Amino acid sequence: MIEEKIPVIILGQTYEILGNPSDALYYNSLARYIEEKMKEIQQMTHIVSTQKIAVLAALNIADELFQDRENKSSSSNSQEKKQEDLIKLLEQTLKETTVE
Repeated sequence: MIEEKIPVIILGQTYEILGNPSDALYYNSLARYIEEKMKEIQQMTHIVSTQKIAVLAALNIADELFQDRENKSSSSNSQEKKQEDLIKLLEQTLKETTVE
């Protein structure tokens, strides 16, 4: 795999990410998302320190990730419960039809 330095810009600052050149659009999309989050925090809090804004943005993004994982886990558990209920209903129905 070929890795190169891929420049991305966040709040006017250029960062070089080592990665596959074919993923440059992906890295730039990530940078835009981070920049959006940082700008939201900057506007809401009026904090000037880029470092503080970056830490708050990281916390917000981590919170989104954790909530998404929790939602997927809950959804998966709900799906499993529905499947188990349907299997039980099907087994019960099959038993009833074979007894008659």
